[in-house]
Amino acid sequence: MREGRHLWAIGGAVVMSLAGCAPAVPTAGQPRTTTGPARTAPATGPAGSADCTRATKVAIVEKPSGYAFSPTGLTIQRGAFLAVTNKTGTARPLRTAPDAGMVTSVIGLEERQVIQFPEAGTFTVRTGGARLRLTVAGESGCGAPEPSLTITDAGAFRPATATVTATENFAVVNRSGAAQTLVCTPGSAKDHTRLDAGETQILALDEPGRYRCVSAQHPTAKVTITVTG
Repeated sequence: MREGRHLWAIGGAVVMSLAGCAPAVPTAGQPRTTTGPARTAPATGPAGSADCTRATKVAIVEKPSGYAFSPTGLTIQRGAFLAVTNKTGTARPLRTAPDAGMVTSVIGLEERQVIQFPEAGTFTVRTGGARLRLTVAGESGCGAPEPSLTITDAGAFRPATATVTATENFAVVNRSGAAQTLVCTPGSAKDHTRLDAGETQILALDEPGRYRCVSAQHPTAKVTITVTG
């Protein structure tokens, strides 16, 4: 999930994850599905002027010498996306240096996280001793997604309701000062998204319907997301 209004301005990486919820009211005749990885349509220039639905792929792998990124170096354009897949046997933390606004993201076993880099420069993405050297240069034409939801320091969602179009990105930013786990129902027990303090994530919901999401740490923090077709 992600914070559209300000994400582009803060100059950081934006982490995309799975939405972790299924529509409460699926459309008749359509199978119920969980959410997919976030997508982004071009935010600048005429429609179709930039392909903002694809991400450059990189994997975290386990070798006899330890954990490593494959490949170990990449160049992407500003605003483009990096898809990181964890192919090791354990959950792995992700960090960037210099700080790209990711805080500390944890990527689970076989999970894929998509990261957007809205600022040019040279970054090191790391997990433990493994390092990926990333150069961000040139323009992709991809802007930050909107709308945005914020978990406040009072342990509440602002706004408490939102409406998005199916497959449209929306941002969730955690300003509560503590880690939050967002759980949406109905859905699998494994369907959840963790946001560390200060972290922003982007989600996209594939199916029209009504999603009711709550913070596991603050059950009174609830948001209703209506997805239109």
